[in-house]
Amino acid sequence: MGLACSQIRLLTLTARKADCEYGISIDSMQKMALTREQTQLSQEYYSKLQSKQISYYANGQYNKINYNYLMGYGLNYGAILSGSQPLKSDYSMILTDYKGQVVLSDSYANAITSVLGSSIMNSKGQGGTFSVDKIAEIMAALLPDFTAEQFQTVIDNEKVESSGVFNTTNTLTGESTGEEVVKSTSDATTEKIQSLIDFYYPIFSAAAANGWTTEYNKEMETNDDYLSDAIVNGTFQLASVGSEGTYEPGTSLTYFTTAGLVQERTDSDVREEITAWYNAEKERISEKENYLDIDMDNLSTELESINTEIQSIQSLIDDAISSVFDWGSS
Repeated sequence: MGLACSQIRLLTLTARKADCEYGISIDSMQKMALTREQTQLSQEYYSKLQSKQISYYANGQYNKINYNYLMGYGLNYGAILSGSQPLKSDYSMILTDYKGQVVLSDSYANAITSVLGSSIMNSKGQGGTFSVDKIAEIMAALLPDFTAEQFQTVIDNEKVESSGVFNTTNTLTGESTGEEVVKSTSDATTEKIQSLIDFYYPIFSAAAANGWTTEYNKEMETNDDYLSDAIVNGTFQLASVGSEGTYEPGTSLTYFTTAGLVQERTDSDVREEITAWYNAEKERISEKENYLDIDMDNLSTELESINTEIQSIQSLIDDAISSVFDWGSS
């Protein structure tokens, strides 16, 4: 009876020993996986630290690049006339995608399609090339306070004829005399229109020559980092518009940063966010590793105890078997 019990106990311990060894091997593989995860985390962390953001300098600080700065404020063209919002200093610098298509906002695309018809845009939000003769009409559709004729006049380097009615004042008292006079406003109107043409004409002439797209607008609206990241990874490119809407050669991102038009820099706030994320992920991995270490220690301790007990039971079994043979030989 004692030998049978010992055998059962031995089988039970042997099974448990196998379970402990299997558990230790699983924990060991999980630790190896955590080591690989830690390595990947470190690589991603340092990669994020090295990543650049495209910025511009205005109002005494660096600002993350945005569409309004590069391409204007759409219908809010007063920002261009009054300088109330930051704008690029070189109007020939525009935003294109990797295919060379001009990246246009919905308001710009709507102005084009209102003049050329919606068939010019395909289902992907891409539009084809068109005649530069249509630019004056397109600008008038975008900027309804002025007419296509006025835009074309200034494009042709001529002065717009315009006038306004003004109240006269007493030169001594400065008070209104109640009389109205008609005065020429040609210079002021021409100057305003010229300012708008200086900004918008390179955009629309490039679109006329190279085509245009709105397919990225949703991403730019929902992700503040999209435009900057797209310039860094090459999805977007900055181009310098030359004569007839063509792009000047050799105008890589390095060209624009060297010229001081944009800056490639790492934002300190972003670095702090990245470091906080890295520390949190590292702590998560460390907690898993600590749990596996404790589990492996417990299993190792149990395995050592099992091996000791197996040796003891095996000794009892050997002694029992030996005593039977000794009894039969006496």
